[in-house]
Amino acid sequence: MPYSSFFRRAVALIIDMLIVSLPAMFVFAPMVALQAVVLGVTPQASATQTGLLGATVFSWQIVTLVLAWLYFAFWESGSKQSTWGKRIMGIKVVGADGGRMGFGRATARFFCKSILSPLFFQIGFIMAAFTNRKRALHDMVVETYVVKKDFEPGQELPETKTRWFWMILACALWILFSLTGGWVTSRLTLTPTQVAANKAVTRLTHLAQDGLGLRTPAREEGATYFYNEDGYRAVVVDPVSNNKFTLFIKNGATQACCEAFPFGDCATTGYAECQ
Repeated sequence: MPYSSFFRRAVALIIDMLIVSLPAMFVFAPMVALQAVVLGVTPQASATQTGLLGATVFSWQIVTLVLAWLYFAFWESGSKQSTWGKRIMGIKVVGADGGRMGFGRATARFFCKSILSPLFFQIGFIMAAFTNRKRALHDMVVETYVVKKDFEPGQELPETKTRWFWMILACALWILFSLTGGWVTSRLTLTPTQVAANKAVTRLTHLAQDGLGLRTPAREEGATYFYNEDGYRAVVVDPVSNNKFTLFIKNGATQACCEAFPFGDCATTGYAECQ
C-alpha cells in the first residue's frame, strides 16, 4: 500500500512542531520569563504589567500560528510536497488526484488540522491509523492523502478497510487515559495549602448537608470546625506559612468561600473570598 503509517505521520508532526516552535520560543520565552519575574517580585502588580505579560503571551501564540501556517502550507504545496519532518520520515502529501496540491488547499489542510482534528481529545488524528486510505479528519475534509515519498502522480490510491472496532476501542482508551491523566495532573499540582483547604471544605460540605450542627468545636487534621446559625466554619492552619485562614459554608450549601484571617491569605487557598 502507498499510504503512510500512523507512526511515521506522528513522528513527522513532532519534528515539524519542534522546527516551527523553536524560533518563536527563543524570541518570546526570555521576554515572558523576565516579565513574570518582575510581577513576582512586585508586591502589587499593576494592571499595565499584567496586561503586558498577557499581550506578550498572546503575541507568542499568534507568531507561532503564522509561522506554522506558512511552514506547512509552503512546503506541502511545494515541489517536494512535504515538510522537513515528512521528508525525514519518507512521506509526502498529495491531492485528490494523487498529484501536487496548491497553496490554497495546503492552507485549508493546515487550519483543518489545527482546529478540527484536535477537537474532542485529538480523535481526528487517531483516525489516520484506522480509516480507509489512512486518512485523518483533516485529510477527509480537504481530500488529501499522506503517502510514501516514492508515490508518483497517476498511481492508484487503492481503497483500504476501515477498522471500526479498533478505532472505537482506541478512541475510548485514549479518552479514558486523557481524563485520568488530567485528574492526576490536577491533583499533583495542588499546593499543600490547597490540599489542606480542600480537605477542610470536604468536611464542611458533609456537615452542611447533614445539618446536624456541632455542639462544641471539633479539631481534625490541622483544622478546627465551628457551627453557628449562619453555617459552618473551619479555621485552618496553613501548612506552608503556619498562618490561619477561615473557610465558611452556609447550611445546606455546597459552595464554600474563604474569610481572611489575620495574617492569612485567601488567594493561596484556591477559594474566593466571602462577600
